Amino acid sequence: MTWLFGKEKEAMSRGDIALFLYQNDKIRQSMAPRLRAINDDPAISFITFRPYFDSSAFPYVADRASDWFGAGHISRQDEDKFSKDTWRIYEHFASPVPKRGTFLGFDARSAAKTGKPPDWVESFHDQKSLSQQEFYRRCHIVLQPTDTTENWPRIGFEAMASGSVLIVDKRGGWEQMIEHGRTGWLCESPGDFIACATKMAWEPHYREDMAAAARERGLAFGGLEASQESWRQVFDVIEEL
Repeated sequence: MTWLFGKEKEAMSRGDIALFLYQNDKIRQSMAPRLRAINDDPAISFITFRPYFDSSAFPYVADRASDWFGAGHISRQDEDKFSKDTWRIYEHFASPVPKRGTFLGFDARSAAKTGKPPDWVESFHDQKSLSQQEFYRRCHIVLQPTDTTENWPRIGFEAMASGSVLIVDKRGGWEQMIEHGRTGWLCESPGDFIACATKMAWEPHYREDMAAAARERGLAFGGLEASQESWRQVFDVIEEL
């Protein structure tokens, strides 16, 4: 996780934990010193592993519509998964063709944060009303400003595998997953989100090249071989313990 739990700190102070596992190396680098300040036993290990993502469940969509431009958001319905500037961003990015919005994971909690969606945005409560695969098929881009820090977001792998270009916050796991301007976009302000979404709408060939590069990066980050090798290292440490 991106924070320390109270019980976690208590267990660390007692010396009950010998090994901490992280998906995100930046999070490991941030958390390890804070935990060592509680217990500086050098035998305690902090390791980053690579989780495996089965991309076969998310086929790449190459033949996307050209007479409209799809942008979407996918998450739990929790308020912190949304930015208060969401509709400002969606309304202000420009497209040469009509815009269509799709929000998967949206309810009263989400609306309390963002307000009512524009008429051109269709929202769904969860995957029972719209599958993840259909969501990505609809979305040329995943335009996802939030108020939270993502650790190692699964939707990143889903979008990369599916060919939906990610436009997300420059923090957390996104900074490791995405090469800015090559496999997606990392944004620091509403203006960044608007500019990047506009660029993707007006430059389809650039977007298609980026989607293809992102797919390759996702396969490398979430591939089976990389995951197996990282878990071998984890089990070697466990065997020593």
